[in-house]
Amino acid sequence: MLIGITLAVMGLLLLLYAVRDRRLPPGIWSAPAAWLRAVIYFGFCLAVAACSGALQAALASPVVYPGQSSDPWWLLSTAVVAVFIFVAYWGYWYRNTLRFGRKLDVVPQLVFGLCWGITTGLYFLSFWHLAVTIGPHWPLWLVWLLAYALVSLWQALWMDMYWDVYVSPEHDTPASIRAKVPRTHIPNMTLCLTYFAVYQNYWIFIALQTVALLAASFGMRMPAPWSRESTPAPRRVPGLLGLPRAAGYEPDRD
Repeated sequence: MLIGITLAVMGLLLLLYAVRDRRLPPGIWSAPAAWLRAVIYFGFCLAVAACSGALQAALASPVVYPGQSSDPWWLLSTAVVAVFIFVAYWGYWYRNTLRFGRKLDVVPQLVFGLCWGITTGLYFLSFWHLAVTIGPHWPLWLVWLLAYALVSLWQALWMDMYWDVYVSPEHDTPASIRAKVPRTHIPNMTLCLTYFAVYQNYWIFIALQTVALLAASFGMRMPAPWSRESTPAPRRVPGLLGLPRAAGYEPDRD
């Protein structure tokens, strides 16, 4: 039933997008259109999580399994991953992000970050469930490797060729893109997926991704869906198969 409702809502939103926003010029960034695209994606992530079993597994799982809170290795691992996410995203990512005078708008940015983080965390876990389905008798390291490869491929293509082109306002430079990937995104997935593989804490994994993406939402000052303030659209260059990809802001070109 949840899948049906989600797909129905996504269908209505896609229809609204086709009627209202499909022909927006590439050089114009529209907050209403960006939010609409984002909400459609959030619904897609939720539907995939339900189809893969990741959502059901998360709902059936406790936040902390019996015995973990007294396991020093679990406590240490949890602390290390949590501190890394906080420092990497609320520290490095947040500081090295362009805002172009966009204002701090707590409620919309909180809602956007929560929806983005929760659905993205569930979606990443869907790749884990897919890897387990493909290799039900594989050793843990091989399941991890396949899930990691799938998440990495998806993120590299999706963020570069859609999210940072059609959803996020301009918030990076070519240099910050090159720096953020190895300093935040790659270690995030490496640490968090390893943590999940070992301990199977669904809600902690989702919480970690949510903390990271809340930092992104606040850090880039995601405008409210009703905002009409002007902000630069992401700079595009030809990417894979000639499709546009986000290249980052360059003052001499904009």
